[in-house]
Amino acid sequence: MNTETIQFLLTTLMELVTLLCAYGALRLYKKRWQPRMAMIVVPLLINAVCYAIYQTTPFFYLGVILLLCIPFVWPRKSA
Repeated sequence: MNTETIQFLLTTLMELVTLLCAYGALRLYKKRWQPRMAMIVVPLLINAVCYAIYQTTPFFYLGVILLLCIPFVWPRKSA
């Protein structure tokens, strides 16, 4: 497999993982916040590494999506 094929497959996989993890972490409303935060942060770090390697914008935008999800997962004092 050449580099373009690997990059396409990795981009497609990370798009699916990002959307599924963001949806899953936001849907676990009353559960503990540590697993929810891990569901957001792990794909965020993978997207950051992939962006550093490939320098393409899809990984950057996927990271932005996950960064926008963090305030909704962050624990509140009242919870």
